[in-house]
Amino acid sequence: MSRIRVAIGEQLKTCPQIITLGLRPQMADYTEQERRLLRTADMIFYPTDRYVDFFATLGKETFPSVNCYRLRGNRLKHTALLRLLNVPHPRTRVYYGHKQKREIPNEFAFPFVAKKAREAADGKQVFLINNREQLDWYNQHFNPALIQEYVTPEKELRVIVLNCDTPFGYRRNVIRSDSMDSSSRKGIWKTDDVDPEGVELAKTIARDAGLSDVAVDMVFDGSRYWVLELNFLWDETDSHQAGPDRIKFVAEMIDRGEL
Repeated sequence: MSRIRVAIGEQLKTCPQIITLGLRPQMADYTEQERRLLRTADMIFYPTDRYVDFFATLGKETFPSVNCYRLRGNRLKHTALLRLLNVPHPRTRVYYGHKQKREIPNEFAFPFVAKKAREAADGKQVFLINNREQLDWYNQHFNPALIQEYVTPEKELRVIVLNCDTPFGYRRNVIRSDSMDSSSRKGIWKTDDVDPEGVELAKTIARDAGLSDVAVDMVFDGSRYWVLELNFLWDETDSHQAGPDRIKFVAEMIDRGEL
């Protein structure tokens, strides 16, 4: 018997194996037949933030998984998860308000990394802080402050893991700039010379955390890999330079019966 695959989001609307219903304001806006289809589907693709928790309550399998939606855009949760999984992760602390922020220079030596903690565009709003003036600017614009120890990279690696098991890894040759905002740095992603150690680390994180659509960003310091953060909107960065785009990659997995 063929699997019933239904989508709320329209990312796979050109995929013939998927019945795409589209996002509607309320569940009542779907017909009874469409709601029955959602209840009986083997998998629901792109359930959206609006409906993913309802499908999870019913025990329905979704892609991306409910855990991806719960973690997306919240670097505080990323940090807590990586610590819980006991994977190599640079020392990271969060500071709330002016009183706590005054302790940052006492606990972190320049340079260090500062990030937007919540509602962050994945892979962006990450700053390399070199001095007190830059720290003051960051503290004025962001609260809480999420501070991470800077690891000097010998190379950077991103590993995309789909369906908790299928990896696509590539390294980044970074063109450095004077800007403290890392999102302004340009780079070229290459699929050659990808270390299997980094790929396996990303797969372990995805499997253990139940993350079916995640990009794991890490750096190699010459002796080991350090996981910097998790990204769930990786097609909105420059990852498309490395190979197939996100939707094409997912569609190919559906064609092969892997999703």
